[in-house]
Amino acid sequence: MTKTIVTLGELMMRLKPPGKLRLRQANSFEVCHGGAEANVAVSLAEFGVHSRFVTALPRGELGAQALRFLRAHGIDTTSILLHPGRLGLYFMEEGADFRSGCVVYDRADSVFAHMSPDEIDWDAAFRGADWFHISGITPALSEASRQLAAISMQEARRRNVHVSLDLNYRERLWQYGRKASDVMPSLAALADTLIAGRGDCAHCLGIDGDGENGSTEWAESLTEKLFAHFPDFSNVAVTLRDSQSAERHSWSAHLRTRDGCYVSRSYEMTSIVDRVGTGDAFCAGLIFGLAQGRGPAAALEFGAAANCLKHSIHGDSNAVSVEEVDAIVAADRFGQLRR
Repeated sequence: MTKTIVTLGELMMRLKPPGKLRLRQANSFEVCHGGAEANVAVSLAEFGVHSRFVTALPRGELGAQALRFLRAHGIDTTSILLHPGRLGLYFMEEGADFRSGCVVYDRADSVFAHMSPDEIDWDAAFRGADWFHISGITPALSEASRQLAAISMQEARRRNVHVSLDLNYRERLWQYGRKASDVMPSLAALADTLIAGRGDCAHCLGIDGDGENGSTEWAESLTEKLFAHFPDFSNVAVTLRDSQSAERHSWSAHLRTRDGCYVSRSYEMTSIVDRVGTGDAFCAGLIFGLAQGRGPAAALEFGAAANCLKHSIHGDSNAVSVEEVDAIVAADRFGQLRR
């Protein structure tokens, strides 16, 4: 069992109309909390890992509610700062059939967007840690957040903590005068494990695979190019999603290590409940498997199964146990009633 896995990022409040109502139709909202690195922290805590989350939250009722959410999942909140200011929000409209879902951000000038690396006790943040995870969402938020992302990764490496980076490209977040392709290559060079969706590497690193996007040939050539460009990588994972409608997706993942390539089982999901946070669920599952020494093939399958389960769970975070994920990995039939 690893000692501690640390994540750093913004925790937001999510507001979603009930059912599949559009935002313009909403008279009420369902409320939960989420954010890429926070979702990873929650999943890892659910897996029984000592999970520490580093962020800034506002003083007052909304910050207290957010802290209560994190503590309810057993997350170590000792490196969370409290400042005057606002909590970031995002509004989610759930898709239906051939109508795509959408996200509307209201996170500008949040307390996290102004968080300075000088405020953080890095020795305390990384005490006992052997893995650090961050996503490309953090450096997309502001110049201060870009500096925070870079310094946090440098501080982790200085302490010999394994660093994972999920590129997590979000076009609408890069609004402060820098492009992802200007920022992300230098951050990727600080990572040991890189995780990316189908279009992330092209947008963030200017690197793409050969052949049909999403094919095995494409994934293998992409990860080979990434290893050549970033020789310090230990692992590169690429997730492959094919969407037929809002409720019907197929999903698998590819992993390259120094020793070879691996492809996960492909999951066909026909009644998706909530797809937000599914990539974070994969990150958490892969990190858990690799950090626990399960081996690359088994770690990839664990991450893929965690991703699959998250599609069936409301909210941003993946409230599942190790035993539930392992049961999906081992299953040849799904959906039986547990008695």
